[in-house]
Amino acid sequence: MKDIKIYFVAGFLALSSVLSAQENPDMDFKKAQELAKEQRFSESIALIQPLHLRFPDNADYTVYLASLYFWSGDYDAATELLKKLRAENGSSKEAFDLLLRVRMGNKEYHTAIQMAKEGKQKFPETADFYILQEAVALEKTGKYSEALTLLDDLSKTSPYYKDAEYLQTELDKKKKNNIVLGHFFTDYDNAPQAYHITHLEYSRRYERFTLAGRINYGQSYTDEIQGEADAYMKLNREGYFYLNAGISGGKIFPQYKLGGEYFHEFKKITASLGARYLAFNENNKTLLLTGHAGWNIDTWKLEYRHYLSENNSEWLSSGIVNIRKNFEATESYAQLELQYGTLPYFFLNNESLLRLSAYRIGISSKLRIQRNFFIHPVIMYEREEFVPDEFRNRITAQLSLSKRF
Repeated sequence: MKDIKIYFVAGFLALSSVLSAQENPDMDFKKAQELAKEQRFSESIALIQPLHLRFPDNADYTVYLASLYFWSGDYDAATELLKKLRAENGSSKEAFDLLLRVRMGNKEYHTAIQMAKEGKQKFPETADFYILQEAVALEKTGKYSEALTLLDDLSKTSPYYKDAEYLQTELDKKKKNNIVLGHFFTDYDNAPQAYHITHLEYSRRYERFTLAGRINYGQSYTDEIQGEADAYMKLNREGYFYLNAGISGGKIFPQYKLGGEYFHEFKKITASLGARYLAFNENNKTLLLTGHAGWNIDTWKLEYRHYLSENNSEWLSSGIVNIRKNFEATESYAQLELQYGTLPYFFLNNESLLRLSAYRIGISSKLRIQRNFFIHPVIMYEREEFVPDEFRNRITAQLSLSKRF
């Protein structure tokens, strides 16, 4: 008898709740919105579904239920609701935009492209929104040139300009060719002759790897040409190998050089481990072991790289700290570099590895002048000990121009 009373009371309360909801649909709608803000979509759907069934002509309930399906990843249910609403009553801008987002979320990019074109005609006051959506869909289908052309129609005053600029940058990165022309200079106190190096580089990006060839022309007490080749081989989304080889006459540059390094990216951490081998002549060969650890903090990166060098059975050490500020939308950065140790900024000849110690501070950057055209300035100051208790000043500068196409 006691159990029957309990069930009776529970049933009565449940019925009262249902009747109350029927009398106060706006209260349920408001509660559903609060649950959705907390991302409790299934609970919010449970409240909105009865309202939609009881009031099928209420577009607000229908669109909000479709939104809940979209947010919870049920694109088919959202599409069915919105298509039915569109067929029966025509489509409001809110419903049309939501259906466009659903098409994008469901990777129906060709349909999304057609909808975006329709949206530009139907709702011209927000044409920029549809231009951006169409460009995103074109990018997803591999039509990069068409997407870039479309994004050029957006003005800098558009509320979607920043998103468009970011997409534009990502599309430009997909260009396959890059050419670099640069000049390097280093000199120290009372040096008999400064070092000048001019380099020309061409690289080509493929799906899984990038290949680069470089010619270096060096001038000092003599002149010489060095040829180099680089390869970047992508292993997976997180890791890639870098390989380098070079050959020269051995007057200014190493007679031959080999190098390799594996890089791995975690969520916010980057790390690498590798080696370089430099043969200046038969009697002077150097092995360099190197690796780095980096930490990405929003648009900043803090990086430490260490070198261990073996030269004629003697091991030397250097540590470098880089602090970089990235500007992702323009592919630019500014970097402060600090170093203590024996290794120079650029490995020219065996003599540059014989200094006892050195402190270095420098600034390097990459600046986008125009779309796909960059300038890379570098300036370094070093205070180096070349014999015990005797120091000299060294200035190093580099300027490179690169063009992507």
